[in-house]
Amino acid sequence: MGKTPRKYKGARTPQSLKEVRASARRNAVQQPQRTAAKSLVAKALEIITGQTQGDAATALNKASSALDRAAKHGAIHKNAAARRKSRLAKKAARAAAAGGVMPKVVNKKKSEPKKVAAPKAEAAAAKKPAAKKPAAKKPAAKKAAPKA
Repeated sequence: MGKTPRKYKGARTPQSLKEVRASARRNAVQQPQRTAAKSLVAKALEIITGQTQGDAATALNKASSALDRAAKHGAIHKNAAARRKSRLAKKAARAAAAGGVMPKVVNKKKSEPKKVAAPKAEAAAAKKPAAKKPAAKKPAAKKAAPKA
C-alpha cells in the first residue's frame, strides 16, 4: 500500500509512486523546451506580421530549430512539430509574397454586416401607427356560490 494516508487519492503502489516521481523529473526537463519553442514561434509570428522589427528568416530558423529540439527530446510529438513548422513557413511565405508584411486574413462571414435585418426593422417601424393606449382590463368573473 505504500506510506500514504487513506484520504490520499493518488498513486498507492510502490511502482505507481515511482512513476509519479519519474514523470515529475521528465516534466522538469521537457516543460522548458516546450515553453522555449512556443516563445520562439510567437516571436517569429510577430516579426512576420510586422508587429515587431527583426529578420524574419532568422526568427523562422530559430523557431524551427527549437521545435525540432523539443520533438527530439519528446517534449512534443514529432508530427506536431512538423505541423507547426509547416504552418509557420506558410505564413512566412505569404508575408514574403505580400511584400514583407503578412496581411491579416479576415473571415468574410463574420466581417460582413447583415444587410437584410436593418431594412426590415425600418420598414416595420414605418408601417406601425402611433403607439396605442393599452386596452382597459375586464372585471374579474364572479365565482358561483357553492350549493348546499
